Amino acid sequence: MEGSHTALSEPIAASSSEAQHSVLRSAILLLATSLGLAGGYTSLFAGTTGVFLLPIASSLGSGRAVASTCLAMASLGLALGAPIAGKLMDRYGAYRVIAWSLALFVASLLLICVGPATPMLIGFKTFVIGLLAVATSPVGYLPILARSFERRTGFAFGVASIGAGIGAASAPWVARWAMTRYGWEQAYAVLGVLAAVMGMAALLLLRVDRQATLPIPAASRGGQHGPSNSLRESLAEPRFWIISISIAIVAAVGLGSIVHIPALLTDKGLSANQAVAGAAFSAIGLTIGRFGAGVLLDIVPARVVACGAFLLGAVGGLILATSSNNPSYALLATGAALTGMLVGAEGDLMPFLVKRYFGLSSFGSVYGVMISLFCLGTLGGPILFGIAFDRLQSYTPVMMFASAACVVSAFAITLIGPYRYPR
Repeated sequence: MEGSHTALSEPIAASSSEAQHSVLRSAILLLATSLGLAGGYTSLFAGTTGVFLLPIASSLGSGRAVASTCLAMASLGLALGAPIAGKLMDRYGAYRVIAWSLALFVASLLLICVGPATPMLIGFKTFVIGLLAVATSPVGYLPILARSFERRTGFAFGVASIGAGIGAASAPWVARWAMTRYGWEQAYAVLGVLAAVMGMAALLLLRVDRQATLPIPAASRGGQHGPSNSLRESLAEPRFWIISISIAIVAAVGLGSIVHIPALLTDKGLSANQAVAGAAFSAIGLTIGRFGAGVLLDIVPARVVACGAFLLGAVGGLILATSSNNPSYALLATGAALTGMLVGAEGDLMPFLVKRYFGLSSFGSVYGVMISLFCLGTLGGPILFGIAFDRLQSYTPVMMFASAACVVSAFAITLIGPYRYPR
């Protein structure tokens, strides 16, 4: 009996040990991706563009449309780099691609300080930042979670994206402090140092579980990671284009609002510090959108979550469009947070939709193309907002149009139907 009891207890003990190891492994992956996103392109560059808009416009002696275009060139770089990064991750694994992208991101931020401040040179530098830093964004980190989590994929995306949200909420304050102390060019160098420290910490944590960052072996495609669509099959499906175009439209609204929120609030009579706080509220909305969407994706169909997020973004746009001069700061903060939620929710929606509708074997490539289209939206949004303001001297018309576009996208996304790969 004693021997039998021992024999029975050994598998139980082993099972408990394996469960603890699995929980620890999952926690480390979530911490690594959160830290990497907080110190990556999305938080430290895209999250601070609103703070840099007016100083760059003043330095160039130009309108907001020119400064917006210079900053938005990063989205063009990201759009070109995302499919390349996705293909490289499918072939070589995420770890190596993220490591190289981090080094190049830091170097490109430091290069902002070099050379004269001209529209062409600044636009080229931001384009290079987007092109080279692409794998420090969700493009690099979220595929790791898509492969490593099954039952709680959305929750994992949401938790990891909290890091990006916290980083995006904190980065404007860091940027403004550095800008006040050193000037806007040197403020980018400060952000570069911060990116290096946080990115290296994330890479060290990812080394604990290198298996999650390795490429999917060809023998496993269609096996444990299938069935799946190839990139060509995915691009041939109408639902791919419905998803991508809807998300690109609301991305234009979301990032256009985030970039111009500080200027919009300044125009309405708020102080510079309150305007910066408005950018932080956008980032808070981004964080809530990411975590909330992530949690809901595990229990509610993704198309329903997307529809709800897009409609909330439309409400935020209407609040910002219809508020008069010297309005309630709480009301403006709510509008900023709701428009920020657009970008936040998309951060979780895209990888989740790729996994459930197109599978995992070509995840990096399909996700990269979708991100590329998303970036075209983020490229056009800030530019169109800037052009509209320069011509009309008001953000009201463009915000009204943006809200209507969100409503159209909300109903379009419901047409994609049920999941093709629910598990």
